[in-house]
Amino acid sequence: MVSKDIPDLIILDILLPKMDGHKVCETLKKDPKYSKIPIIMLTAKDREEDIILAKNIGADAYISKPFDAPLLLYHIKNLVK
Repeated sequence: MVSKDIPDLIILDILLPKMDGHKVCETLKKDPKYSKIPIIMLTAKDREEDIILAKNIGADAYISKPFDAPLLLYHIKNLVK
């Protein structure tokens, strides 16, 4: 989907059916065409190792579910300028 219409921001879950969100994030951040797109990981996984991995592969923010809508909006506003 990203290759058809490059978004201003991606909200990505870790738990995906074909490829986990960490791999998707890492793949996008390694590609110069997509590396500048901010990625917010929004997921039910709240283990410290998941958060650290997401940050290490380039996620710009990490929010655990259940989440606070104002927190999500805060990150969106700060990442899309």
